[in-house]
Amino acid sequence: MFTYFPNNYMWSSAVMLSIMADGQLGQIDRWLAPLREAEPDTESWTKAWDGAAAQQEELAEEDVRRGFRRSASARYLRASTYYLTGERQTPPSPAKTRSYQCALTAFAKAVEHMPRSLERVEIDSPDGILPGYLIPARAHGRAPVVIFYNGFDVTKELLYGIIREEFADRGIACLVIDTPGTGEPLRLRGVPSRPDYEVPTSAIVDHLVTRPDIDPARIGLLGISLGGYYAPRGASFEHRIKACVAWGGVWDYGAVWQRRWATRSTTTSVPFWQLPWVMGTETMEQALERVKQWTLRDALPHLTQPLLIVHGEHDGAIPLEDARKAFQAAGSTDKELRVFTVAEGGSEHCNADDPDPARQLIADWFADHL
Repeated sequence: MFTYFPNNYMWSSAVMLSIMADGQLGQIDRWLAPLREAEPDTESWTKAWDGAAAQQEELAEEDVRRGFRRSASARYLRASTYYLTGERQTPPSPAKTRSYQCALTAFAKAVEHMPRSLERVEIDSPDGILPGYLIPARAHGRAPVVIFYNGFDVTKELLYGIIREEFADRGIACLVIDTPGTGEPLRLRGVPSRPDYEVPTSAIVDHLVTRPDIDPARIGLLGISLGGYYAPRGASFEHRIKACVAWGGVWDYGAVWQRRWATRSTTTSVPFWQLPWVMGTETMEQALERVKQWTLRDALPHLTQPLLIVHGEHDGAIPLEDARKAFQAAGSTDKELRVFTVAEGGSEHCNADDPDPARQLIADWFADHL
């Protein structure tokens, strides 16, 4: 992986995720270069990303004044990505809330100026409203759709930056959505994650099958990072899902966190405070106990739909062996484990070091299976 911060895996992986979501290295470097040789400091990190985002907003406003709406949309989208990249590593605080609110505002402006506008949807669920954006298919009539789930610390806005029009160009709609423990539900309403992700999955499917623009018989489910738990778990018990992809294989997420905490791992992409935050507990000890429920051991035998697991050979966050265990346990007769190697690229977590081949593979696979 390109280590922008040579001695800081967490910050380097954040830079790679930002680029994966269409961030530009030159823009990032203008603001982060002073941090490369300094001692890690969260306040400086947040301010640097906020600065990079604010600069893109200013340039977007100039584009709007000149009538360059498409250029403005791209600038606002990157501003949202930069705000969120800083916010992900910022502990709960007024600074974190400000960055997140600025990200939502910038993304809304990006949508306003897009040539093909996204539709914001709000879906009723047992956990309250689940907000998302529907990326329409470039197709006539009822289209298949892929639901795209966040990972441990991602948001629907970053998901859009990662996938953009890849599904739409193949005649497939895509719903990027915040669910329990992610995005708006966590940040604005304090809704933690839950192990039984078939519950939000069923609520989302209930909504999609009522839409006149969606084919209810062709609904797929994709999850990235911890979404590699959320999506297979949802598909295991919600069989209106017709195909499932784990962009990062997960087997026993509780065991992963036990190892991280016991060794005080320096190769995690998130700070340790995030586990109690996402789990909805007051202490790390409570969070480590709760996260033991996040295992696919008993769920995957129930997953009989086509399944693709995409993993990196050198994934430092989730061991490749976990992806292999998930693959073996899945009940599907149509299943594939695609491992990207160091030699070909894309060998890191969620292929962030070279993401486009994995992104294209996933979109093509869904086009074949929906």
